[in-house]
Amino acid sequence: MDSANNLNTVTDENAALRKEIGKLSRELRLTKGQLDRAINSAEANEALGITLRMANNMQKAYTDLLLESCPNVIILLDLQGRFVLSTKSLLDLINVPNFDYIKNLYYQDIFSKYFSEESLRTFSESLEKASISDGSILFDAWIDFSGSNNSHYYSLELSRVDAKNGIIIVMTDLTGFMIEKQRAETANNAKSEFLAAVSHELRTPMNAIIGMSSALKRSLLSPEHTKYVTDIQNASESLMSIIDDILDFSKIEADKMDVIDIDYSIKITFEKLHSMFSTVFRQKKLNLSFDISPDMPVFVYGDEKRLRQVLTNLLSNAYKYTPSGSVVFSAWCERSESESYMRFDVKDSGIGIREEDIEKLFKPFEQLDVRKNRNIVGTGLGLAICYNLCRIMGGEIWVTSVYGKGTTFSVKLPFNEAFNSVIDEDIKVTPFIAPDAKILVVDDIDINLSVAEVLLESFEIKPNLVQSGVEAINLAKETEYDIIFMDHMMPEMDGIETTINIRNLSRYNNKVPIIALTANVIKGTDEMFLNNKMNDILPKPINLDELNYCLRKWLPKNKIH
Repeated sequence: MDSANNLNTVTDENAALRKEIGKLSRELRLTKGQLDRAINSAEANEALGITLRMANNMQKAYTDLLLESCPNVIILLDLQGRFVLSTKSLLDLINVPNFDYIKNLYYQDIFSKYFSEESLRTFSESLEKASISDGSILFDAWIDFSGSNNSHYYSLELSRVDAKNGIIIVMTDLTGFMIEKQRAETANNAKSEFLAAVSHELRTPMNAIIGMSSALKRSLLSPEHTKYVTDIQNASESLMSIIDDILDFSKIEADKMDVIDIDYSIKITFEKLHSMFSTVFRQKKLNLSFDISPDMPVFVYGDEKRLRQVLTNLLSNAYKYTPSGSVVFSAWCERSESESYMRFDVKDSGIGIREEDIEKLFKPFEQLDVRKNRNIVGTGLGLAICYNLCRIMGGEIWVTSVYGKGTTFSVKLPFNEAFNSVIDEDIKVTPFIAPDAKILVVDDIDINLSVAEVLLESFEIKPNLVQSGVEAINLAKETEYDIIFMDHMMPEMDGIETTINIRNLSRYNNKVPIIALTANVIKGTDEMFLNNKMNDILPKPINLDELNYCLRKWLPKNKIH
């Protein structure tokens, strides 16, 4: 009985022990698993640490390489304006061996040695703007990092990195570009001055030839002498056309060709073209027809002068290169939701153009079939000028041709309709006299004074003639003139200076019409005269019809009879 009880007790204890052993075993396995995970985690952390350190080292190496080799000056300032980073380019410019010499210094401590006071003030203002802006702040400055008055031209771009990390500054040296720009501007100014001089020197003698021949033709001449004078006038007009082509092309090359948009009547433009060409076409027994679409606008905003120049050239070429047959001028509109275009075609039945020559057509100084067309006068610049004028006005020009059968030149120009109707202000050539008019002509060249005197005699006007600004001022003190015609390019005191002095003489002289006589047709000339207290411009050579219009416009009405 006792043995049985003891056996049961041992069995129970053995079962409890196995239970405890099992529990202990499970805890041991859990502990081992945790230990293994801890070991793996420590190894992973160590590996991760090694990887991060390698990545940081590589990133630092790349950053150092970038800062070392970048040609531009790149600077990182904190929000207090202290140096955080910079490329070696800055260190080389300010002659310090490494960045530690300037690290944590304020930018004023360094830049005040190299920036002018104004540039440093602008830099500070830009820095402040960049700190509160999401975009970049740009400004340019001449900076003398050499300390020996050898400034370089830098473009500076300042951008905020984020709200905490500061401002990054990129400085790009544009000195080479600026030097080339200045050279180009100097060359362009020299070209403009040359053009002005050439224009003056060519147009001054042409003024004498055209003016004197015009006056001579109005005198009593024999039929033979009348023919001689007519030949002189025709030759002068041809020469002026060549001079104008050369000057226009030179102005385009020098970027001095101006486009002046105004409200004008396209109908009047067509009437002028028809009037200009109808007689000469009829004399050559060519049929000229104008086909104007009814959808063409009545009034247009654009450069009427340049449009007429292009269309005149195309009609002139059609006349020259069409020995017989016809020329048709067509005009119509092409409209879309966003754009409106005027289209012009000049179609002739003339000699045509070889296909291989078409690509040369709009190049300067190109004349096709020279032997065949040797009797046709021209410079080979007209179509090159037309091409550039169309481009400047935002349009295009092209040609289609069949050799031996004819050619069609096409022009397409954008336009806006004018807001206001336009009164035709074409030159009025109704004869009149003004014997009581008081006119002063100021020009330093004798022959120009003689031309002006002869032309004014057509209106029974006897002008006062002087050759200098000083003489003009003295006469203006004594006489209240109705009009003063003022030459521009005079020695000692030019026309502008003379005009300003006359304006200051008296209340009357402050308002007297002063008209610029000029052989300078370069871009900006008109604005220069009008901005310097002149009232109008009369170009040389003086055209009698334009003089008529000018006198009608500015003389008191009670002196015109």
